[in-house]
Amino acid sequence: MRRFEDRVAVVTGGAHGIGRASALRLAEEGARVAVLDVNEAGAHETAELIGDAAVAIACDVADAASVAEAFDRVRDRFGTVDVLHSNAGVLLPGSAEDGAPEEWDRTFAVNVRGMYLAARAVLPTMLAQGRGAIVNTASTSGIAAEPGLAAYCASKAAVIQLTRQLAVDYSRRGVRVNCVCPGWIDTGFNDPVLEGVGDEELAEAIDRMVPLGRQGAPEEIAAVVAFLASDDASLVTGHALVADGGLTAL
Repeated sequence: MRRFEDRVAVVTGGAHGIGRASALRLAEEGARVAVLDVNEAGAHETAELIGDAAVAIACDVADAASVAEAFDRVRDRFGTVDVLHSNAGVLLPGSAEDGAPEEWDRTFAVNVRGMYLAARAVLPTMLAQGRGAIVNTASTSGIAAEPGLAAYCASKAAVIQLTRQLAVDYSRRGVRVNCVCPGWIDTGFNDPVLEGVGDEELAEAIDRMVPLGRQGAPEEIAAVVAFLASDDASLVTGHALVADGGLTAL
């Protein structure tokens, strides 16, 4: 499929995991891709995997000036933006009792403020051309609470609601906004909550919790992102699409 031929996509948090997989998937389908990440070296690795159709840009999504500069560089390089996969995020474990206020603030700065700033930076371009698709990365943790993840669960619930709100404001003007809610995905992103958990113990827990009996792969989430960003999803906006192997069905 070449659903993104002659289109430009921006992926935040594109240095690894779901972000890298999405950048690669969008490029495979014809997009020119800007890979944004605070991990500049990782962003360059992703861009190198894509080739000449990609550019890597250092960006801290929690910082308004950094986001504005990054999107200016994207427009200077590619002229426009048709797709935004707003994926950058952090996972800092802690309950309301033992989590540090600074970690709460950092979680919301990246996971929520970062998505607001990215949308704010890209909307003028999309609205001017009368079309665009934004896909935010939320989580099943924004739907069903998990123990010891107060800030993360709250932030991902906020992402889902921000997605809906943006869809309400901008869908009639040609910009669709959706989010994907991954469950357990086999990436290093989950390492902060897996400290001390062995492979066998994790496999048993996944088998018990997930009807499909396994973790997802980043490429499986990338396929969902590509669908939501494509014209195949032309009637889909304001939606939180769950891709969790049945986790939240239990």
